[in-house]
Amino acid sequence: MSREVVLYHSPRLYRLLRDVGGDLVIEVVVGGIAMRAVRVRLAAQEVACYEREGASFSDRLAAAIVAEPGFHGRAYDP
Repeated sequence: MSREVVLYHSPRLYRLLRDVGGDLVIEVVVGGIAMRAVRVRLAAQEVACYEREGASFSDRLAAAIVAEPGFHGRAYDP
């Protein structure tokens, strides 16, 4: 049983989670024919932006991850 908490589930194929350690993590479905999910742990500045802007920020972050699934080396498999 996972102790992650889903904070937001977007119809744009991503979820914002609070992990067991309390960090915010975004899980995004990426790819074309072969789709998979990747996760990125949010940095402090990203958490602040999400707290200020909500889903509009997480939508932009998810789009950036879709555009570059490795997300500058920060993405990992769930």
